[in-house]
Amino acid sequence: MASILSGITTRHQPDAINGKRWRVLLIALSVVMALSPAVAVATPGGLDDTFAPDVNSYVYSVAVQDDGKILIGGDFTAVGGVARNKVARLNADGTLDDTFAPDVNNYVYSFGVQDDGKILIGGVFDTVGGETRNYLARLNADGTLDDTFAAPNVNDYIYSVVVQDDGKILIGGIFDTVGGETRNYLARLLGTTTTTTTTVASPTTTAPVGSLPETGRDMSRVGVVGLLCAVTGMVFLWRRRVNL
Repeated sequence: MASILSGITTRHQPDAINGKRWRVLLIALSVVMALSPAVAVATPGGLDDTFAPDVNSYVYSVAVQDDGKILIGGDFTAVGGVARNKVARLNADGTLDDTFAPDVNNYVYSFGVQDDGKILIGGVFDTVGGETRNYLARLNADGTLDDTFAAPNVNDYIYSVVVQDDGKILIGGIFDTVGGETRNYLARLLGTTTTTTTTVASPTTTAPVGSLPETGRDMSRVGVVGLLCAVTGMVFLWRRRVNL
């Protein structure tokens, strides 16, 4: 009997050892996950618990600078308990960049970041830093108003601003004149780094433009997304490509 039991024990001993190894591995893995919470939640689409800016109202636009800092624009008046009117910049970890504090008097809907670090903003505002700027302005990298940018007079809201690879500026919105010239909802500007900014001919669009594509693609034909408001008050999305 002893020899039989001895044989059974010997025959099953490798499985028993393997079982112990698996238990030890699982225990070690549980300890690592408990000590490293970030590992446990690092799944695509999971919430990043390390990033928690506190914004007190709507954010309509977000742009990431080349240095990793994050621009936000919207309807807010405070970020992290600190006054920030419609525009703010966050550090890469989500904390407020206290070196950047433009003062904009109404909603900001879009950013266009230039290669030289200057920042175009478009929206519903008519003053920036206490100076008149109708719906379009340019900020220096430190957030102060760039008064060398002779922004044309746009007669209504701008919803989208994009800087092309060649430096020209696309703007879309609900305007119908730019610099006193007829431009229905879509226009392009010249001279992003000079004191002269003029409009160039743009295609005719029949409804407000709500979005334009990012740079880094062929901009000779541009996709635009707009809003059509029917008599019933319903809102419909439309998308079209136009030649520039």
